[in-house]
Amino acid sequence: MTNGRGAGMASFMTKKKKYKFQVGLCLEELLEVPFVSAVLFAKIRLLDGGNFQDHSSREEVRDHKVKWGANFSFPCKMLANASTGVLERCVLRISVRKECKGGRSFTKLGFVDLNLAEFAGAGLMHKKALLEGYDARHRQDNSMLKFSIAMHMLSGDILFKV
Repeated sequence: MTNGRGAGMASFMTKKKKYKFQVGLCLEELLEVPFVSAVLFAKIRLLDGGNFQDHSSREEVRDHKVKWGANFSFPCKMLANASTGVLERCVLRISVRKECKGGRSFTKLGFVDLNLAEFAGAGLMHKKALLEGYDARHRQDNSMLKFSIAMHMLSGDILFKV
């Protein structure tokens, strides 16, 4: 016979609240692009909470910026700690790439990781984020990704924290 602490504690620790959100992302533009001429595109990939993956259109750099105006909509699952209601990290990676050899290959310029838990329940938000380099030792440039994001809850407890 057990004292009831061991088994009960284990099930309490693994209990998570489940949420499902519909994410609306608009990839507006990339500012401060260091190239005079290049063709850039973005790959959007959900690293947690689903398997969404898509690409923006391929656009030319004009006046050191690229305008996409690309809209993406996808579902995303999130978990929250049952006792605190705090949403766990859920990462969406936006990777900016430059076309090479007439579009047959590309080089990765940088990426932005968005923690979708930070945007849950916040309505439509307009943001800018600095592109991070894939090589941690040195950054290539100061390109800023301008985007807007809105998340609508499809299912889950309306009480959660970000």
